[in-house]
Amino acid sequence: MFQTTLKRSMQKGFFVGLVISIIIVSGCATTYDTEKSFWTGNTGFSQTQLGTDLWQIDFTGNTYTDRATTKKYTLKKAAQIAIKEGYPFFKVMQGETDKDITGSNAAGGYGSFWGAGSSYNDSNTVTTVTIKLLKTKEGVDGIVYDANFLINSKIE
Repeated sequence: MFQTTLKRSMQKGFFVGLVISIIIVSGCATTYDTEKSFWTGNTGFSQTQLGTDLWQIDFTGNTYTDRATTKKYTLKKAAQIAIKEGYPFFKVMQGETDKDITGSNAAGGYGSFWGAGSSYNDSNTVTTVTIKLLKTKEGVDGIVYDANFLINSKIE
């Protein structure tokens, strides 16, 4: 009887632990509105005004944020900046996306206690763009983005 109760208790504990782990991992991606700071592990946005109509936007995602997401986030942030500054359009003058290793750990040993080893690498996906804000898209070479369209699109 005791063994049955213990077994059920262990199964219940395993199930609860599994559910909690899934919830934690699913919430690990850096969210859109995060401002980069020490408290966010240096993930999120930073933006710098380089001129009256020139901005640099940087988004750093964590290990769980993919390249496509960081690119979408920077475009939406660019659209928000354009609208806030009174410009309906913008052009990406320069853009770059990288995956940087931010930390690693390796552990191992010998004997019965330290017989197994493990290692991991933490990496952040970083997208940096320089944008030029535009009053009109006429006469501009390359891709010109409509800020209002991007603001209202489902980029999450």
